[in-house]
This record gives sequence, C-alpha cells and structure tokens, in this order.
Amino acid sequence: MNLMKLMAVGLLLSCFSALLTGCSDNDDSSSKVLLRPVATMEVVQNKAYLSWKTVEGATEYVIEVYKVTDKGEELYKTEIVPVSQSSCVIDLDWEENYKFKVKCIGDGRLSGYWETEVTGILYRPLSIELKESRAIDTKALVAWIPNDTVVITALTAVPMGTEEVSTQTMKVYPVSAEEYLSGSKVIDGLSPETAYRVSLYSGEEQTSDTYQARVEVKTEATENLDADYGTANRVDLRNEAFDPDYFNKLDWNSLEEGTTFLLPAGKTFVVNSGEVVAEFAHSVNFVTPQTLEDYCTFSFENAFRVVEGGAIDKVTFKRINLKASKSLDEATNNSLSGKQVICPETTNFLINKIDFSNCYIENFRAIVRSKSTGGNVEAISFQECTINAIGNQGIVSTDGKKGNYINNVSFDNCTITNICGIADLRNSDSGKNISITNTTFCYAPMENSFLFRVDASIAVNIENCVFGGSMKVNGNLPMFNELGSGGQDDYTGTYRFSPVNSFQSNDHSSSKGSLGLVDSKMSTISLFTDPGNNNFKLNELFSGCSSVGALKWRQ
Repeated sequence: MNLMKLMAVGLLLSCFSALLTGCSDNDDSSSKVLLRPVATMEVVQNKAYLSWKTVEGATEYVIEVYKVTDKGEELYKTEIVPVSQSSCVIDLDWEENYKFKVKCIGDGRLSGYWETEVTGILYRPLSIELKESRAIDTKALVAWIPNDTVVITALTAVPMGTEEVSTQTMKVYPVSAEEYLSGSKVIDGLSPETAYRVSLYSGEEQTSDTYQARVEVKTEATENLDADYGTANRVDLRNEAFDPDYFNKLDWNSLEEGTTFLLPAGKTFVVNSGEVVAEFAHSVNFVTPQTLEDYCTFSFENAFRVVEGGAIDKVTFKRINLKASKSLDEATNNSLSGKQVICPETTNFLINKIDFSNCYIENFRAIVRSKSTGGNVEAISFQECTINAIGNQGIVSTDGKKGNYINNVSFDNCTITNICGIADLRNSDSGKNISITNTTFCYAPMENSFLFRVDASIAVNIENCVFGGSMKVNGNLPMFNELGSGGQDDYTGTYRFSPVNSFQSNDHSSSKGSLGLVDSKMSTISLFTDPGNNNFKLNELFSGCSSVGALKWRQ
C-alpha cells in the first residue's frame, strides 16, 4: 500500500513539474493571450507611480483606475501607455479609495489583469482648519480659520453620488480676500434635501494641486411654517423691537392653544427670571426659522412649569440654544446650574409630547424632570441635538414616586457630552421605552456616576451609537472634556442591554453593569479626531466610521 502511495505522489509531482516548465515569461506567438504584466505601484500624496515589466508581443498597456465607494467600484479614469514606456504617473483626487488594474494589448491579443488591493483613503495634510458648517434648504455656510500658510480662493460644490462631474453638476464659488479673512463663505443655488461635497481650493484653478480641504453638507427640506404650525396664533418676533425680557413680561394665561413664537436669530431672551416663572396651560411652539446665523438663545434662571391639572398636547423647541443663566465656570458640584428646562411643580399634569429639534442644550441638572405622583409625560424626543453638561439628575428623570412617569424617550442623530447620566426612571410606572439611535457620546457618564438607572420593565434600545470614555471629576466637581477612569453603565448592575451595531472606545469602562457594546479597539483620543476640542469625527480606520454615531461625525 505504501509503495502505491509513493508511486501516486511521484506521478502528481511529475505532472506539476511539467506544468511549471510549460510556464515562461517568453511570448508564445501562437497563444491567443498575452502574459499578464507584473507591475509595482507606489502612492505618494495624490499621485500613483506604476511601473511594469515589458511583455513581449504587447503594443500598448492599459491602466484602469477605479474609485471604491459603498456602492462598489466605479471607473474613474483610463490611461493608455505606448509600448515604448513601462511606467506612468496618475493624478488622483484627494480623500478617496482607489483600485488599479493593468493589462496589455497586442495584435488582437489581450492579457489578464494585474490588480491591486484597495489603497485606502488618501488624505492631504490639511493646511487650513475648518469650523463647523451649517446648511438650510438652498444655502450653506462654510467656515474656516484663516492663517498665513494658505489663502482660499474658491469653493466647489458637487452633489454626493455624482458619477461624472461636469460644469452642470459642479458649482464654483470665488472667495474674495475679504471673505477669506472673515473666515466664512455662504454658497447658494443648492437643492433642498441634497448632500454636497464642498471642496476648498487655493490658486487660480481648481485642481488636485490647489485642493486644500473638503467638507460635506446636507441641505434641509424647505421649511413651511404654515403647514407645520398653522397660520393662527402666530407671534413673529423677528421684526419687532428686541426686548430680552419679553417672555418674563408675557401673560402666559392669555395664550391660545398652539401658539407659535417665531424667534429672531442671534438674540438672547432671559426666561423665568426671579419670581416670574412661566406655567404652560396650552400647547406652545418656540421656533427659530431656517437661518445661517446663530440660533436664538433662551437663558434660564428657572424651569418652565405647568398649571395645576394642565393637559398639554405638545411643547416644541426648534433651533434654539437652551442654556442656564449661570456659566459652566460657576459650577461647584455635579448638580451644575441646579436648574431644568421643564420641571412641573404641580400635583397633577399631563404633557403628551415634548420635542427638542436641532437644539444646543447646556448646563442643566436635568432637561426634563417629573416630580409629582400625578405627573405624566407621555413622550420626549431629542432630534439632531447637541447636549452638553447635564448634572446628577440625568437628561430625563423622575424622582421615583409611584404613578409618576415619563413614558417614551428617544434620541436620534445627537451628540451628547459631559453628562452624569442619560435616564433616571427607576420605577415600573416610569415608562415603556428608551430609544437611542445614531448618537455620539463622549465624556459620559461622569466618573462613578451611572448612564442608566431604569426599571427592568423599561426597554432600552441602542442602535448605531458610539461611546467614548467617561468624564473626570475633582472631588464632586466635573472636569469638562477631560477623560475619567470610568463610570457605571447601569446603576442596578443587572439590566440586560442588547445594542445593535454600537461600539465603545477601549477606555470606556464600567464598574457596574455593561451596555454590551463592541470594542472599537481604539482609545477615545484615537477614535475621535479631537475630542478635547469637541471634534468627534470618527477615525477612518475604525470599522464603524461610516455607520455609527451622529451623521455629521461619520466618514
């Protein structure tokens, strides 16, 4: 048997040797194909240098360059190189993924492809620092910090997903010297609800050599105030003489159901000052209409309340900066300002829905708190909000009394930083669902504090989120934007979370409970671009960089 095995192995080796001998670098003119070129490639900045061994019988070499996107491979350019050359240099667009294929042609014969793996994203070292951009329906504000190294002379805007860029699809916006020094440029003529890639250039022409940086902006749908809020009971403060105490002087009892306040951009109103505290008796909407200017600001000295026995259908805050009147520098402990945005003091009340949309919310002990046994909030929604510096009551909370509940809470496309906790809903009456999607967390929770203190009956859904490390404390004083040693994911230590496509930095640690997040295998300062300065753009080497966190921080 052993002899038969040896004979069989010997026969196979003989056949394999014959196959190897039959392969040769010499051209066989009778063959219907040419040998595949053997090439080498080096990428330096935005240029690819390719070279290859000459193939006998070839009359030209074809280099195909593909851009690799989420949709697959898209042919970017084709270079035809004569047989007299065995190398070429190809200019590439910055910040893209590429794949290269090389073949040769000669006398009606064709070779197979030599091809590369995906090269990885090519980043030009930025010579200018970009600030956060803002877009409305047909315009966008692109902002930067001027410096002495480079002068931006033009912007271009191209709709994302455009396969072929032409003069019809690309808009060019010259930047004057004055605009450059001002640090911003408004570009117009955009289409609503469209994502654009905006590139910044220096020099007379817009080429890969004059490219300096890029930013992606997405325009909003055109706002229809009549359709959204109706035409009745509207108070337009935009063209009125500005009075920062307007809301302190207002007779809140005289308001009609569904009153909508249209707020002036860039102005600050002081609300609930001293002994004057507004109590809602009807639905009310506070809206800064679409603008590229700074949003209107409410400076809180006390929280909004609800009249005794009040039944409120909806309270809306849209495009507003909601801040405590005290500055963060005045905080002496983890209760921060000690205030809330809404905190009814009445024994019985009902609010069906509280909507926060595209708001910046900072320096509160809690945002919404329900204190009374007969107090009920049916739903709270945070959409596209930035929430920073929330104290030891958590973003939403009850005080634990039976019959006192916040029923449904949702966060979507938010950035949440420097908080003690997300939710304190600790009894079985305190709700049905907490949904957190497409949200970026960092410096959360505070050291030794808890993210969740919720009853086991409340469903917590976490999807497409990313969590950095905890916030440092000095005694009981929060140290904003400084990394701590860890917190508690779950106060009870027993809640079973089931997150979907959600990650944590490898320095996000919990001494009690676990969110069950996937390890990103990156620290907070590696996972995010510059978290200490509130830049939470995800590292392009992170596997979830295009699918988790707030949309503006994704790659």
